[in-house]
Amino acid sequence: MSLSGAKILVVDDTPSNIQTLAATLKPAGYQVLVATNGQQALEAMARVRPDLVLLDIMMPVMDGFEACAAIKANQDWQDIPIIFLTAKTETADLVKGFELGAVDYVSKPFNAHELTARVHTHLTIDRLRTSVSEKNAALERAQAQMSAELDLARAMQMAILPSRFPAAPGCDGAARMLPATAMGGDFYDFIELPGGRIGLVMADVSGKGVPAAFFMAVARTNLNALAAGASGPAECLERTNDVLLTQNPMDLFVTVFYAVFDPATGVLTYANGGHNPPMLRRANGTVDILSDASGLVLGMFPATYQQHTVHLTAGDILVLYTDGVTEAFNVRDEMYEEARLLSRVRAHAGGGATALVSSIVDSVIEFSGTAPQSDDITVAVLSWAGAASAAS
Repeated sequence: MSLSGAKILVVDDTPSNIQTLAATLKPAGYQVLVATNGQQALEAMARVRPDLVLLDIMMPVMDGFEACAAIKANQDWQDIPIIFLTAKTETADLVKGFELGAVDYVSKPFNAHELTARVHTHLTIDRLRTSVSEKNAALERAQAQMSAELDLARAMQMAILPSRFPAAPGCDGAARMLPATAMGGDFYDFIELPGGRIGLVMADVSGKGVPAAFFMAVARTNLNALAAGASGPAECLERTNDVLLTQNPMDLFVTVFYAVFDPATGVLTYANGGHNPPMLRRANGTVDILSDASGLVLGMFPATYQQHTVHLTAGDILVLYTDGVTEAFNVRDEMYEEARLLSRVRAHAGGGATALVSSIVDSVIEFSGTAPQSDDITVAVLSWAGAASAAS
């Protein structure tokens, strides 16, 4: 680190001291500026900012202590290292100098080697401090830019999720996702299909962050695009899986539960690609777990999927969720687990799909407390008032 050309302000009211200091510092490659009291020093610094100040204590007009205090009070100068020049060796005086912000002192009469060594040391420290400060500032700017870009990406990601449930007589639906990081890997979807049917998707991509978010967008886009042309949920998962096998350079996978509901008949047809089985709350308060359909996750291996059918009756509610719900932890390292979710669903006493989604999410948040969120939390709910309501 070259210090050649560094500007040293020498403040001393004794001409011989100034001459000695200049004769020592100039051959070392330093520029020497001169002032004979504290007031002159401040005026000189207003014209040229020095890199270091050698400051005598005993001077007329304004002594070294007063000048040091004034320098450190100026925001533009407060980081300039100050070395006191003193014939005083009283501990109280030295302590006062350090308390005012001086970094060192040199005793009179001067030793040339000691003086240049101390000047070099404190100039080096100051250059390193400045370098670290500049790098930290650059890092903060980069982090702020990255944070802004992630916020924008998160907003764009959330925008691709449906903001409302399709209008369907007798049906009420709602969903909510809370990403664990800036961008989530979970997704849900409500797909309007021919004949007034509704496609219901709940999915969870492996991993977290940006890679999972991009794969989430790929999986969601392909499944949504293939849904209308598929004969049913099983074929839709198979075709989506085939596409993902060709669009998965990071070897991620996604679990997917996909169902098609017909509001005119109450028939729910579904297939499961390695996802948590949904809960079906019957109008009488009992809860069925739709665990009869099982299959491989999507994106890893060629696969076929089982397809099943269940009939909803008036007042039934379907609850889809990701494992970020049941595998949420609290500060005691306890897991929320399926039993708590089952109890929350069973106790639901009405109020619509939005109310149940909020009830479940609020329950998970309350359970977790101050524990960090370890995974995306996503819930979707479909309630059906019955065929008669749909017909009217």
